[in-house]
Amino acid sequence: MPSDLPGIVRLRDRREELTLRTILDAARGLFAERGYARTPIRLIAQEAGVAPQTIYAHFGSKAGVLTGLVDLLDDEAGIPDLMTASEGMTDSGELLGMLAKAGRQVRERCGDIVTILASGAAVDPDIAATQNEAGRRHRLGVEMIIDRIRASGHAIDPRAADIAVALLSAGVHDSLVADAGWSYDDYEAWLKQTLAAAVLGE
Repeated sequence: MPSDLPGIVRLRDRREELTLRTILDAARGLFAERGYARTPIRLIAQEAGVAPQTIYAHFGSKAGVLTGLVDLLDDEAGIPDLMTASEGMTDSGELLGMLAKAGRQVRERCGDIVTILASGAAVDPDIAATQNEAGRRHRLGVEMIIDRIRASGHAIDPRAADIAVALLSAGVHDSLVADAGWSYDDYEAWLKQTLAAAVLGE
């Protein structure tokens, strides 16, 4: 399996890493504080200490900056590294444990980006499109793992990918961690156990 999902960009592999990170970090903070619609490119540029033209050159538009936050989320959550680590895994339980760890790291390290996308998608088409792209990448990653488990000979539910995506959803996380006060260790352990029960029948 390739170590990178289609569409995922390893920001650290780009020569412009420092500039890109600075712009995305500035946008991340401003979008969270002011909202996407009320954050102009010039303000992102001012916060990042770059010219507005630099942002346009790298991202094309404010919507492009928003899409860049999905790349940042993937990178900060360690998704490419987890996918690389999974290449040597043959045990179905370990593969599902990797999915649980990915779900934990996305929420723990990048929950603010998830919130930006979720809170704005209903009212802004740029945010909705970016959230759909993030969802596409997530779904593709889940399906790749489920396909590997199925190919190993496990007779699993044909809806296993749907079930896994549902268990890894923001709503489940928020109910357990934000509302019920679970620790991230507890959340990850529960995800691993519940994914195994739902997908493998264990």
